[in-house]
Amino acid sequence: MKKKVQIIIKNNNFKKEHKGQVVSVFRGYAFNYLIPNGIASLATKNQIKHYQMFSDIAKKEEEASSIATRKINHRVEQISKITIYKKIGDNKLIFGSVREKDIINWIYKYSNIKFEKKQIQINNIDNVNVNLVKIQIKQNIVVTIKLCIIPYNT
Repeated sequence: MKKKVQIIIKNNNFKKEHKGQVVSVFRGYAFNYLIPNGIASLATKNQIKHYQMFSDIAKKEEEASSIATRKINHRVEQISKITIYKKIGDNKLIFGSVREKDIINWIYKYSNIKFEKKQIQINNIDNVNVNLVKIQIKQNIVVTIKLCIIPYNT
């Protein structure tokens, strides 16, 4: 009788192993703790093939996501500046303020890219000047664009 058995990890919180990884453990540990608690299952040829298929699909999806992110990043970096026209009053103050919604609408109008409000980071803009806008494409990819407020009077 073998002392160790091969198991497949079902979730990522088992030691430092990843989901779908094949590990050798002692029989008692496998049958008394890991398998009854749903942390692992016995490694059969079909189970290994099954988890391998899912890991391949996950890699392809991640690759496609990174390609799409790079395309969006490239298109956003091509925007040199965002120009918004606002009506002004006294002391170069604009009526209202420039909000994330204005920037999202401008980007969608001129580059057909949809962003969410939480991806746009701006300071409170209530006067006519040049400001910087940070657009967070992914968690670690941030693009900075110049925002020009141009006054007009009717």
